[in-house]
Amino acid sequence: MKRSLILLVVSVLFLGLGCMVHYSVFNVTLETPTPLPQSDPDSSLPVTIAAENNNPTAMPTLVENGDPFGELYFSIVKPREYAPPATPPPGVDESTMRLARLPGSCVVGLVACPAPEIVTTPFDMKDVLTTDSDSGALTWSPDGRYGLLVIHPQDEITRGWTTEEWEKFIKTDLHDLEISSSSLFLFDAEQDTWSELYRADRKFFYSPRWSPDGQWIAFSVASSLLSFHPSKEDDGVYVVHPDGSGLQRLGGKGYILGWVGKSILLLRYLNSGSSVDFSHVIEKLNIDGQLTPLFESSRLAHYVLAPDGSSLLAADGATREGGSPQKAVDLLALDGSVIRSFGTYSNNSSAVVPIVWSPDGSQIAFANLRRLYVAPRISQLDLSADTFGIPPDTIEVYEADDKFISPEYVDIQFSHDNKHLLMQVYEGFPHFVVVSLESGQSTPLAIPHMDPFTADDNYLGDPAFFSWRQ
Repeated sequence: MKRSLILLVVSVLFLGLGCMVHYSVFNVTLETPTPLPQSDPDSSLPVTIAAENNNPTAMPTLVENGDPFGELYFSIVKPREYAPPATPPPGVDESTMRLARLPGSCVVGLVACPAPEIVTTPFDMKDVLTTDSDSGALTWSPDGRYGLLVIHPQDEITRGWTTEEWEKFIKTDLHDLEISSSSLFLFDAEQDTWSELYRADRKFFYSPRWSPDGQWIAFSVASSLLSFHPSKEDDGVYVVHPDGSGLQRLGGKGYILGWVGKSILLLRYLNSGSSVDFSHVIEKLNIDGQLTPLFESSRLAHYVLAPDGSSLLAADGATREGGSPQKAVDLLALDGSVIRSFGTYSNNSSAVVPIVWSPDGSQIAFANLRRLYVAPRISQLDLSADTFGIPPDTIEVYEADDKFISPEYVDIQFSHDNKHLLMQVYEGFPHFVVVSLESGQSTPLAIPHMDPFTADDNYLGDPAFFSWRQ
């Protein structure tokens, strides 16, 4: 029987509010840098690399132009197995990770799932930079054709430390640390090709976001993910066209929540490095570099921008000490005022995560401890914004098994028709579960050669970070 835990590719965790590392909590700080000198235009041109598929599998085509439910892209992690008495070397990751895809119609149960089709990548999938706010899954363009990944091979900042190593590490100058380069890769799902849009030495890229018209990609650049390291003059928010042209640094600093029209919405913390003061500002960064503050807050929360850019989901977070014993989920206007509440929940140990929007912005889904909820964006109930408890129209759609181990919802996503919810959940083993929001029925996704409880010589491994191309 094969049972293995979810692989954490990079031990760098964002809480939406900052960077969490072993034994301590820090906020990302990006000081306002000076303008970046004009780069060589030839250096920004993308290099296209064909993604030749190995182990191709025939996939059902239900309409002439492809599967009406798109494709599910996800990672497959397979730890190296040792025959007793042999054991893995300590501190060495010998697992393999591959990118795979399935037809969306098998996800919603219209057809049986075929064996996953492996998608070749020009990089090691273990080098995808993952954070608590950026899962490591592909970020798709509005038309669903292009996907983005940030590649950053493990280095002295991302690999983690023991207590003794940490005490030495925090006294080490940034210049003396081994820091990998970051690359922003674009995948063309129609041509099965990869392009490297931008690469920078000794940098970290994070929070890549598509503009609503698909003409721009915004992403943040930092010299470190730890707040006590000083930022550099070429850090900040960048934009680039999908063909690699037009690269420019806009300035600003912080985590990109998304686009509001032709502007970028940023989350910036005001007291970087504090594990008790979570004061922050939500700002709008225009394409010309102008910053406009929208609101300030001291709430320990995770934010998700609505698909139309008109409002924010806010869900209470947690520190290592757990935070408040009551966690709320709210809909906010862009001025920070509460439009409505999706409930207040008893939870003194963890953040309310993940939280997601449906593609059309009509519904939300979020997980609190072992329970997964769905609620309409607009309530038909006459309830005040500060109502305590769970509103009647906030519906529980799944309860994870906690008989043997504390479960965890890794990620959740709606189907493009808003009628299904796909989750990656850890219930002693990682797997995908699909919920029909019409019938309320939940079904584990059966993927050939990926059942950890059957003896299968062709066992592929465990599912990991996923994105539904729709």
